[in-house]
Amino acid sequence: MNKHYRYRRRRGRGVYISPLPLLAVGALAVVLGVFLVSRALGGAEPESPDGAQPPEPPVSQDGGGADRPRQLTTASGIACTLTELGEEAVYTGDLILVNNWTPFHFPADQASQLMCVLENKSGSYYVRDATVYLLPQALDALNRMLDDFQSQGGSKSVNVVAGHRTAEFQQHLFDQSVERNGQEHAEKYVAKPGGSEHHTGLVVDFSLFYSDGSSAEYNGSGEYAWINANCRNYGYVVRYETGKEALTGIWDEPWHFRYIGVPHAAQAAEQGLCLEEYIDYLKQFPFEGEHLTIQCAEGTYEAWYTRGTEVYLPDSGEYAVSGNNVDGVIVTCKIG
Repeated sequence: MNKHYRYRRRRGRGVYISPLPLLAVGALAVVLGVFLVSRALGGAEPESPDGAQPPEPPVSQDGGGADRPRQLTTASGIACTLTELGEEAVYTGDLILVNNWTPFHFPADQASQLMCVLENKSGSYYVRDATVYLLPQALDALNRMLDDFQSQGGSKSVNVVAGHRTAEFQQHLFDQSVERNGQEHAEKYVAKPGGSEHHTGLVVDFSLFYSDGSSAEYNGSGEYAWINANCRNYGYVVRYETGKEALTGIWDEPWHFRYIGVPHAAQAAEQGLCLEEYIDYLKQFPFEGEHLTIQCAEGTYEAWYTRGTEVYLPDSGEYAVSGNNVDGVIVTCKIG
């Protein structure tokens, strides 16, 4: 008899029956039994042939926090805990990049945070009127910078003519510039609504106002060169400089100062980087890699970048968190 078949008698006739269907049913039963045993044991993953567990997935910088340790210590000894900050963290802070292709995200509560410069300024400079507003950190730095300018011999002639702007007012300025100077000129010197740094509340524009009532354009020369050279020590940078137009989208404006905080203003100035370049530069220092160390007028700082909003934050000490308005956040910790 052929070994692939078996024979049985039925009603006196010989019938050949294939064993293949029976084998298939048996195999299915074995698989089902293994599955049920696996579920009973908690669904454990099968081991690899050599008995080792499958390798852990790589650490992600844009989520996937279940695979990342909750607590780590940096090489300099800063104990940190993994924290989810939320999407808005990317779009807020002193380091946010704003230009015509990286629009500002208008926070609902911004108006409540702004301060009137006229009502809170020091006595070392002028301000256009009571419509000029800034965020507190930018206003405090402005007062200290222009107080020191006057203390070292500068005249009381700096006039703050612009601060925070709404999208509607920026549209008015752009349309006005187009009408007066043409579309090409407006696109060189006036940001479009949503693309203006003035929306941040971290920017001031200077002009000059003299005791005899005359005024002039601020160009950062003469006695005012001190301001442009030392603004980094107060957290400000000259935002639009000659040679950076292709990156910033705006032509040279020596009167336009942007607050980004002392350590980063010092580092950006030392590296000769505009803010567009500096935001990319900071990405070279992820938390999992080498951190940036900054020595400046206020001390020594350690900074790192994280893509996304799941970030390692120091458990203690003085630190700041800022989004870059692009894809992640920067943590800056004072260490000395």
